[in-house]
Amino acid sequence: MARSATRSWRAPASAAALALALAAAGTTTAFGDVGASASEPDTAQQPSCAADGFCEDFESQTGGAPSGRWAFEARDCTGTGSVAVDTSVAHGGTTSLRVDGGQGYCNHAFAATDLTEVPAGSELYVRFWVRHSTALPTQHVTFLAMEDDNTGRDLRMGGQNAALQWNRETDDATLPAQSPAGVALSAPLPVNEWSCVEYQISPATGHIQTWLNGTSVEGLVVDDVPDHDIDRQWLANGTWSPALVDLRLGWESYGEGADTLWYDDVAVGTARVGCA
Repeated sequence: MARSATRSWRAPASAAALALALAAAGTTTAFGDVGASASEPDTAQQPSCAADGFCEDFESQTGGAPSGRWAFEARDCTGTGSVAVDTSVAHGGTTSLRVDGGQGYCNHAFAATDLTEVPAGSELYVRFWVRHSTALPTQHVTFLAMEDDNTGRDLRMGGQNAALQWNRETDDATLPAQSPAGVALSAPLPVNEWSCVEYQISPATGHIQTWLNGTSVEGLVVDDVPDHDIDRQWLANGTWSPALVDLRLGWESYGEGADTLWYDDVAVGTARVGCA
């Protein structure tokens, strides 16, 4: 769902939002299976890093709120959502980024970083591990966003009709189309387990490819051939050539949909690194 408010780059968080982020650091065992997840075997390798990107395992985070290259951000507005560094749940090591996402319109809470290490116009590959506590709802939600500098609007990854989707804020186009056949070509995001999400975006062509746990998701692919149930709506407004300048991990709810999410082992660059 498109938002009409004018946004500024890396807008400072309100005092109330920062307080919520800090407060969340003391609530890391409030959900049912968190204690079990903390004792899972540490089988993850470190994210692959390259000179044309960055990796983040959050192990250098020392406070309750994200710091260093990451900053709390709630564009347009915020509510009950919060972001915190969590040392009770992790995919690899002992630390992750935790997001308590609230429901209700304009309930935004993200940890944001820029993409200055990635050469402008190059192929963009992003890999992250995510764990969440509640199945994706029927209504639209977002758990990752990137600003397109060409439009000042966001490219958003999240869910709708209980399955993963991409959403383009400029025209509210969805990938896949939200027909029953289109949704069936996507996939749900597994609950209460770590999932590896990867995607490739080509600024020159506007192509997108998305993988879940190493498997390409048919409904989350944009190519040169419009498919009625996948990318025909996405391609209807002509060539899309984004200039993506940031990465935000968090939560936006536009109606129903509260969730708690953990992010870990992020890798960003110009080549795919996979889930190993």
